[in-house]
Amino acid sequence: AWEKAFTNLNIKHELKWFYEKDKHAPKSYSAIHNVEEKLNMGDITLAKPEELEDIDVLVYSPPCQAFSVAGKRKGIKDPRGKLFYDTLPIIKIKQPKYALMENVKGLTDKGMIELFDDMLTQLELLGYNNYWKVLNAVDYGIPQNRERVFVVSVRKDIDDGKFEFPSPLHNKLR
Repeated sequence: AWEKAFTNLNIKHELKWFYEKDKHAPKSYSAIHNVEEKLNMGDITLAKPEELEDIDVLVYSPPCQAFSVAGKRKGIKDPRGKLFYDTLPIIKIKQPKYALMENVKGLTDKGMIELFDDMLTQLELLGYNNYWKVLNAVDYGIPQNRERVFVVSVRKDIDDGKFEFPSPLHNKLR
């Protein structure tokens, strides 16, 4: 979905690599985004960041089932809940200018806030300033009530402190 957003916003980009463990998902992903399946690096828990091409922007969305109110909310007790931490070595070694994360609102709720705070702390320790906000898709032209937390991490050496999330569109689409 990140690639579609960049395309829809006319942001020139090139996907260098992605991680998807499920054997069927890369075929669909590649067809939807018009990219080669060979860009899939597989299981992120086996990542070798030093072998990856350098990038300016890293986008990631750890599986939400571990944090969602629709799931069992096991956090890092669920193996999927640990995948955020498998992204950190990539961020540390590749040092992209920006790291963009999306996840369910439940990650910011009372039962998960300590974990969310730790995620932000880990990114800060890697040299990033973090901006986060819960946004609802219905406020941005999508006819669905879908709240998500977005974290925009900007490398401290390039952050001018002026990042702001977009204001709601109020276009009455529902």
